[in-house]
Amino acid sequence: MKLYSLVCSYDNLFLSFNKAKKGKTKRRYVKRFKKNLEENLLNISEELLNKTYLQYKLRIFILRDPKTRKISKSAFKDRVVHHALCNIISPILEKSFIYDSHANQIGKGALKALERFDIFKRKVSRNGTRPCFILKADIKHYFEEINHETLIKIIQKKIDDEDVIWLIKTILSNQSKETVNKGMPLGNLTSQFFANVYLNELDQFVKHKLKAKYYIRYVDDFVIFHEKKEQLEIWKENINLFLKDVLDIQLHPSKSHVLLLNKGINFLGFRIFYNFRLLRKSNLKSFERKLNHLKILYNEGVLDREKIVEILEGWLNYASHANTYKYRRYIVKEFNKFFPFKNDYFIKNKKKHWNFIKKLKESELKFTVQKTLFLYNKGLTIKEIAFQQKIKESTVWSHFSNLIEHKQISVWKIIKKEKVLNILNKIYSRKDRLKDIKKRLKDDTITYDEIDCVMASVKSKKRKSYFKKMS
Repeated sequence: MKLYSLVCSYDNLFLSFNKAKKGKTKRRYVKRFKKNLEENLLNISEELLNKTYLQYKLRIFILRDPKTRKISKSAFKDRVVHHALCNIISPILEKSFIYDSHANQIGKGALKALERFDIFKRKVSRNGTRPCFILKADIKHYFEEINHETLIKIIQKKIDDEDVIWLIKTILSNQSKETVNKGMPLGNLTSQFFANVYLNELDQFVKHKLKAKYYIRYVDDFVIFHEKKEQLEIWKENINLFLKDVLDIQLHPSKSHVLLLNKGINFLGFRIFYNFRLLRKSNLKSFERKLNHLKILYNEGVLDREKIVEILEGWLNYASHANTYKYRRYIVKEFNKFFPFKNDYFIKNKKKHWNFIKKLKESELKFTVQKTLFLYNKGLTIKEIAFQQKIKESTVWSHFSNLIEHKQISVWKIIKKEKVLNILNKIYSRKDRLKDIKKRLKDDTITYDEIDCVMASVKSKKRKSYFKKMS
């Protein structure tokens, strides 16, 4: 059976629809397409088979975070076709990809590339006992400069079906710019895949011609490790000549340098040293701007707390791959301060919220305290919360102390009124130790945990009237 027939088959198009709708099932255009799903898929199949398939105009918008980029959004129907094409040709073309090409592939990604970076830096430096030099390089205006004719020739080495080539050419021709036979729009699935196919030629050159052993590429960013700076400078010249002569692109002159690992290497949003990894300052500033914007949206009622928790959890996951323990702790405190848990808080999507809760690991700095609050508001007792979270009851009490101090919950809800008043009467100073307050109380029914919570309430008020002078 010809490849093109497989691309146009109903089963392949149905699978492609399910992939294209992933994460977008509530969008109106997905609902409209799904309403007459069978008819729409049969129409696409017929158009492809008869070669009457026409694409909708790309929708263009600008993103300025972290840098200005022009993103092109295809119509949903076209996205189904893109998935249908990639479903069939990806397994064929990806067979020739090297192991350390990490972009847009199942089982790969930025984090996998960072893992390989750590492995290579240890091997080349022999566990930090000798210098390690790295050629950190970037392709200049990569997506804008990809030559269509060169790309087609590369694909034809593996795929000789003329109809598939026709569809690829058709997809490539859907551009907003005037440049003919050059460039691909950022944002399309096919653009991401073809970008990998195009630079696979570079991967093969580096691995088999230059014999570079320690090489990692993520889209148009790549690094090569070696103990000698001179060797990397020679390879840099060879690579630039290859790119110009064979692929009609070139290295970015201001972003391609041979650097010493000890001075730090910027790669995939991190600044990597031998013994540690930091977030880039531009990423930190970008997130802090976003956090300030979220504060405004939250105060105006545009965003609810549940959505902000999602955003923050994603950032903390990303930041956890650098040495950022204190920074993440600071961010969580800022979150508690500026996004308090309101009494009228209602979780719209309980399933989604619980999925978020399940992802939290107690060994990492996440939202275990917020989870305790969530369970308490559901009506669980302290004992039940401890059992469900698999933690000690004393840990649950420490969570409450934290929540009370940050005004997330009132001490009067946790402890009986009589006990709170009794404890307050025995607090003389902000510096009082729990042990001293316990002695003054002379009441075995009041625990240290309850005293700690009341003390946290006092600290949150910051009023001198709460303290009695030492007699």
